[in-house]
Amino acid sequence: MMEKLLTAILAALLFVSCAGNSERRFQNFTATPELTGTSGSFIITNYKNKDAGEKIPEWADLWINFGVHEVEAHSAYQDRYVFISRNEGNNLNALTQWARGFSPELDFPRLVAVRIEARLSASVTFPDDEYGAFYETLIRTAADTTWTGIVREDDFWIHREFTAGSEEYERPAWADNIETDGRSSAPVKETLEYFILVTINKSHFASQLDDIFRKVNPKPQPSRNQLNAVNKVKERFFDGF
Repeated sequence: MMEKLLTAILAALLFVSCAGNSERRFQNFTATPELTGTSGSFIITNYKNKDAGEKIPEWADLWINFGVHEVEAHSAYQDRYVFISRNEGNNLNALTQWARGFSPELDFPRLVAVRIEARLSASVTFPDDEYGAFYETLIRTAADTTWTGIVREDDFWIHREFTAGSEEYERPAWADNIETDGRSSAPVKETLEYFILVTINKSHFASQLDDIFRKVNPKPQPSRNQLNAVNKVKERFFDGF
């Protein structure tokens, strides 16, 4: 229940930030950015600057195939935390419009809130029970914080097709009685996705998060067991972050 509430909170925060900027409103927006790339069998059929003979940037290739932590492990980002804002739709012009309207200062807090939520939820089944009101309060505070030191590094888009054997592929009901011979005749899922790469210095980010930890004042106050769980996760917060 609490996780659904937090998802609604993040979606509401996003809607408010977009309401003041008509250029950033369009259909098929993915409200919650994904922390990892999408696994499964797929073929990239088009991408940004392909016609100019350019290759897929290394950061985008790592994220698409392995996830954000593999991007952070790259030598270019070892002293920085990497955040990827992802959007998908069926209109490249609309996606490009969204990318142009993306504001690191306004949109970064949502990316942080989502990643903090994922970190707190990673090792427990019911984080709101494990951490009490601290769980919701921390995520709300992170989403409301004005973060500094954010750098928009790059952006990129791809068009890809998922094959019938992919985790992302859902065979449509109408295809159940259709015999297929090879990938060319098999129904596939197509996606057009836009990614924005945002980074922040690790030590600078950690100092700002430490300040949030000090200011968080959950109500009701956590129980003794919840406080112990909170203190433990604070001590090792960046393990697996």
